[in-house]
Formats: sequence, structure tokens, C-alpha cells
Amino acid sequence: MTQVLGSLQDAVAIAFVALGVVTAIGWLRRRDGSSGFLALAIILLAFVSGVGRLEAHIAFATPLLGGISLVAFAACAYALLRYRDALIPLPQAWHAIGLGSLAAATALLLAGMVAGASRPIEIGVGVAWLAIWIACVVEPIVRFWLMSRYVPAVQAWRLRSLSAGFGGLVLILLLAISTGTLVRTPAVQIGLEVGALMIVPLLYVSFAPPAWLRRQWRAEEEESLRGFMEELLVADGRDALTARALELAMRLVGAASGALFDASGVPMASRGLAADEVHELSAQLATLQSGVSRARIGDDMRLVLTIP
Repeated sequence: MTQVLGSLQDAVAIAFVALGVVTAIGWLRRRDGSSGFLALAIILLAFVSGVGRLEAHIAFATPLLGGISLVAFAACAYALLRYRDALIPLPQAWHAIGLGSLAAATALLLAGMVAGASRPIEIGVGVAWLAIWIACVVEPIVRFWLMSRYVPAVQAWRLRSLSAGFGGLVLILLLAISTGTLVRTPAVQIGLEVGALMIVPLLYVSFAPPAWLRRQWRAEEEESLRGFMEELLVADGRDALTARALELAMRLVGAASGALFDASGVPMASRGLAADEVHELSAQLATLQSGVSRARIGDDMRLVLTIP
């Protein structure tokens, strides 16, 4: 049983490290600013998992590595909070509270480790740090799940996968702490490791779902598209049809915003974009190639899909 547990722990660490590598490569290829913080959160989580298992295989103590892992784990929660802010703006006051409390708790915990604080003090600071970490992660989890009810299918399933992945991580941490001595038994540990292994595919599809899975997610949207094509044969309202066509196009690809232009570059409809952003996009139409490319909108470079 112990050998099985060790092999399973190695498999979990390898899976998370592979997830981090794939996520880093995927983001470097696309360099989409809005998903940068999500990529960072997943990469940091992979780093913590890999380092944690590495320490079990080396014969000497590495307190510095443990401190780096603690900082990386705290930064993972902050990166997820920043990704939440990119999708759903977070009030500056709450942003400052989250960052300040997470940084302060991490500094206190590191200081206690270096100074050799007494066991009760170390446990108290550790519990406070964990509570702050969980709060910084749970708030985005809940927001993402609620937001998934109002966005296109592809976006909705990505948000649900992200919520389920980090929600599972929080649940595993809470179970590991609350079960106390029970968690030391091989059967319970194997159950927790299996749960951790199931988190990996959830986080992967939240960042870069494969094409076959996106097709499954948007099957319902394609039914709506077929219905719209039938409406084109009998409907007269051009403006309403234009807006509906843009909405369906956005839902099919899981876009957060979009604009429809006529042959001369005049905007006909837009969703999720301010008037000045539509104007900026219109000025770049001549340079955008069909398919996936990048366009500067405001201060950010965004990933765009251009369909003639």
C-alpha cells in the first residue's frame, strides 16, 4: 500500500508539472493578456506540486526551497484573484485587502520559520495564512461559477472547469487538515491523491480545451445557428438579424466581445466593446488576416478571430 501511495504521489507531481509546461507553452504561443494570470496561477501550482514531491526524494533538508514554495503558493492565489479582476473588475479596496493580507501572512509565516517560533505560534500563523489563501481562491471560484450562467457555452464550461479544479484543491486541503491523524492512513492518502490527479484535466481544459471538447460544448449553439439560418428566409428586420448573427458567432467561438463590419469597414453591430474600442478595431481591419491574430485595443494586445 505504501509503495502504491508513493507511485501515486509521483504521478500527481508529474501530471501537475506537465500541466505547467503545457500551459506555459500554450500561453507563449498565444500571448493573450487576459489569460496570462490564469496561466501564471496554473504554472505556480505546478511548481509547488513538483517541488513538494522533489523534497521527498532528496536526502538533505532544503528550508530555502520550502520558503520558495510557500511564496509560490501564495502567488498562485493572487494570480487567480488577478484573473478574476480581468474578467470581473474587483474593487480597488478589496484588491488591496487581498494582496496586503496575503503578503503579510506569508511574511509572518516565513519569519516564524526562520526565527524558530514555538509550535503554537507557528500553527496559529499557519492557520491564519491558510484561511487567507482559501478566501483569495474561493471568492473567484464562486464568481466564476455564477458568471458561467450568463456567458456562451464554451466560456461557461471553461469557467466551470476552472471553478471545479481550484474548488477541488481547496476541498483536498480542508480534508487533509480536518481529518487530522486519519490522513496519515494509506487509504485516506490514496483517496486524496486520486482527487488531486482529477484536478489536472479540469485545470487543463479551463485554459486550453482541445478542439473535440469545444465542439461538444458548442453543440447547443450550433442548434441555435441552424434555427437562425431558417429565420433568414422569412425575417425582414436587418438590424435585428445583424445583432443576432453577431451574438451567435460570439457564442460559437466563446468570445467575450465582438464587432460586425460591412464591406467598407463601417461597424454594423458590436457587443462587449466600447465605441472607441470598435473604432480602434475598425482602423486595423486592413492589417488583420483571416483566422486567429492579434490586435491592439486600448493598452492591451488581444487575441482576435477574424471571419470574412
